[in-house]
Amino acid sequence: MAASKYDFSIEQGSSFKLSLVYKDDNNNPIDLTNWCARLTWKTNTNTTQTFSTENIDYSVYKFSIEPLIGKITLMIPASTTNSFLFNAAKYDLELQSDDDLYVGGGKYIIRLIYGTINIVKRFSQSSSLLECEP
Repeated sequence: MAASKYDFSIEQGSSFKLSLVYKDDNNNPIDLTNWCARLTWKTNTNTTQTFSTENIDYSVYKFSIEPLIGKITLMIPASTTNSFLFNAAKYDLELQSDDDLYVGGGKYIIRLIYGTINIVKRFSQSSSLLECEP
C-alpha cells in the first residue's frame, strides 16, 4: 500500500494532537503489537527533528501506539510548539514491525503518511504559557 499525503498545521503555542488508525483494505484496524513509529521532519530552515514512540521524555512530546486497535497518537505540548520558530516542514511518518522482511533483510518498515506541516504563528509571541489556578 502506498503512503498517503496528509498536510496539516500546528498552532504555535497551542497543544497539538495527531491521531490516526492504521487499517487494512477491508477497513479493519491492523494489530500493531510490538511495532514502533517515527515521524521525522525537515524544516524550511534545514533543521531535522525526529519524534519516536521509543521516547520516554514526555515533557517534549508523547508518541504512542494502542496496538490492538492500530491507533497512533502524537501529542506535542504548548511549551514545545511555542518554541517552533520555523514556518513549514516536510515530514514522513513510518512504522516498523518487530518482524524481519526476510532473514537478513532487516525489519519490515513502511511509510504510512507524508506531507507538509505549516506553523500558524501567534500574534502575541508570548514567552510564557497560560496558567490558570483551579
